[in-house]
Amino acid sequence: MWAVSESSVKRWSDSGALACLRTPGGHRRFTLQALLDFQRSGGLLRSDASADQGGAPPDGARLDLALDLALASRDWSRLQALYYEAAVAGDEAAGAALLERAWQSGISAIESKERILTPALHLIGERWRRGELNIWEEHLASQVTLAATEQLHRRLPRAPAQGRVALCGCPEGDLHEIALQMVIETLEAEGWRAVSLGPNTPLFSFADAVERFSPQLVCISATIVHDLERLRRDYGRFYRTARQRGARVVIGGAAFADPQVHSIFIHDFHAGGLTDFVEYIRREFPSAGAASAPPPAAESAP
Repeated sequence: MWAVSESSVKRWSDSGALACLRTPGGHRRFTLQALLDFQRSGGLLRSDASADQGGAPPDGARLDLALDLALASRDWSRLQALYYEAAVAGDEAAGAALLERAWQSGISAIESKERILTPALHLIGERWRRGELNIWEEHLASQVTLAATEQLHRRLPRAPAQGRVALCGCPEGDLHEIALQMVIETLEAEGWRAVSLGPNTPLFSFADAVERFSPQLVCISATIVHDLERLRRDYGRFYRTARQRGARVVIGGAAFADPQVHSIFIHDFHAGGLTDFVEYIRREFPSAGAASAPPPAAESAP
């Protein structure tokens, strides 16, 4: 982990800087807490480990160490920071490796998206709005995230397909596709066929797609919306079509925090995050037979 020799570890242990347990045979055993305490105290950086190797451990080794420790302690803030650094640098390999190792450590894909990626991306967006990041850095971060989540998604187990279809997209004027991809990946992991209409899709196209695919579910992800009067008019047609075809409508995204927008998008469920969303589809579609059940009364905004 630390890219140092065995003699360095023994020396730190003998000095008392790195606590250890001794077996009856005299062998050293190190607890995770002892490693974390040593790392946080700066003992590694103050040590003379570089003398063993003719220089300091390489940057890659230091990053691996930081990631290992953050994963072991579930240090979400540190994991967010590590992902942020990889994303704004455009380092797809590092971003994908972080998600892969998180998954291997027992962190689910949904938990990684909600507790690592989403906060990091919110910070990137906020820093871009304040002029602290260049637009190309924001774009690089988006591309890293799309590639990293897709790479992990290909490795995840999936529930058996049960013939269910979901349409997913962002309304016209909304170009934020990361949240949309996360919804699609979540549905596919749950055994759905997810048809992506992509970002920036007019609501009349949503209506046409409902007639074409006859989905059981329509998911609308919106971070920002424009032209509320046009949305109000076009959403009415879409919603009537969805109801006639027996499709349920789920909305999610920052745009729906605006009461005006929320009131336009009449819906069956407003997902606060991926965990909420998964709980909803598992509850409302518990078996193949539930896919043909009539939708419940729509929920409208107060």
